[in-house]
Amino acid sequence: MDIKKIKKFVKKHINLFVLIGVILLCFLGIGMVKYIFFPTETKAIYGNRLDGRNKVKITEEDINKIKDLYKDSSKETTVRIQGRIIYVDINGNDDLTLDVAKGFGKIVDVLSDDKKAYYDIQIIVKNTANTAQFPIIGYKQHTRDAFNWTKDRG
Repeated sequence: MDIKKIKKFVKKHINLFVLIGVILLCFLGIGMVKYIFFPTETKAIYGNRLDGRNKVKITEEDINKIKDLYKDSSKETTVRIQGRIIYVDINGNDDLTLDVAKGFGKIVDVLSDDKKAYYDIQIIVKNTANTAQFPIIGYKQHTRDAFNWTKDRG
């Protein structure tokens, strides 16, 4: 092709070239803004904190053992695992006292040492018959040996 023909073609379609350039710059700008404001969009919610979870998985048998621990003192016990935390919700019997409820930290007796060292445990004890002292919450971090309980009420 001749140079004059190329110049003539470019002059004739200059608006189209400018529009294509502006669109390309917009896409580049959108990509940069997305990268700056959302750099970890594709990464897992918990990052790498759940690495090794398959080695210390809480089984259905473990959940049933936990529920069996509290069947004499509670109307209902639910257990769920989220991330590295075992949540135990206990709806206590009407005659449940605060001292007995604080003894519910015996959940650690059913878990193996490697599971105790991996998971945090949170226990929420409710008692509809004694709302002055309940609910109470106990929490055990995986690096600690004992539960911390909310302060006494009433």
